[in-house]
Amino acid sequence: MSAVVVFFILLVSGPAGSAPFHGAFNPSRSLVGITGNPQSLPAGRQAQSAVRNPDSLPYDLHNPVLAINFPSQDLLEISALGPTDEPGIFCALADERGEIFFIDCNNGGAITRRVLFRDKGDFEGVEKVGKCLYALKSNGDLFEIANWEKKRPRSRLYSTSISKSDDAEGLGYDSQRQALLIACKGNPDSAYLRHIYAFDLHTKQLLETPVFSVDPEAVNRLVPHTKEEKNGYFSPSGIAVHPVSGDVYIISTALKRLVVLDYATGAIRFAVRLDKKLLPQPEGIAFDPEGNLYLSSEGKKGGEGLFFRFNFRK
Repeated sequence: MSAVVVFFILLVSGPAGSAPFHGAFNPSRSLVGITGNPQSLPAGRQAQSAVRNPDSLPYDLHNPVLAINFPSQDLLEISALGPTDEPGIFCALADERGEIFFIDCNNGGAITRRVLFRDKGDFEGVEKVGKCLYALKSNGDLFEIANWEKKRPRSRLYSTSISKSDDAEGLGYDSQRQALLIACKGNPDSAYLRHIYAFDLHTKQLLETPVFSVDPEAVNRLVPHTKEEKNGYFSPSGIAVHPVSGDVYIISTALKRLVVLDYATGAIRFAVRLDKKLLPQPEGIAFDPEGNLYLSSEGKKGGEGLFFRFNFRK
């Protein structure tokens, strides 16, 4: 079977004095594993065909409408971000401690609540689903935290088949599957596929087959390295599902990239370079119900943690 592959390479200049914004739009769909069943998505390197109507990433990633330097020292190494049911309130994690912070981004990023469920651990993902909080360790362990509004929250550990070498770094809620998506970082110096797994919230089991996979070599073809960049590979550090389009957004601290996948096929829709001056270490991503995008990053050289809002351009 032959395939027609069409790539639109975008080069969009940022505001004066900023680094140029390089992006790539891939309007193709996958020929591998196309199905209406979201449990059966392509897991291999994808052949691509069937040109879609050209469009563009619906965010101006050079011009956030809100920027916050977190005042709390506890958020210097913010490693995860998740939405809540309250507008402007997000939950967050920092490295090396099992403590979830509720932050008020309508009030300068002030911490309004703390939920301590483990003293130590390399925690890399957080998500609130219904009345439960979920936290992800880099070794694939998933914690479900209930009764978190009380003084003594109850936590339950779910061990998964994800290993420490997989380096799980992204956690996002998938409402269509009723599952948590777990994105594995892997080795940024290696070009093997980066897998995203689904943890079914009904069975409390991890699906063995990845529901999405990202080919780092395809990302590098869409957004080539600059002379200043290390010759590394896309390695997920955060994941979220867009509430309007359904697309899957994945950020990578390595190379400072954002990749957007088509939910139905797993094909890359967009791959763009993030501004490393704005986001020196992007590890948190979330959306509000209107589709506005929120990104968090560790600060420069141990500086304050950073939080940005980018309005959704419908």
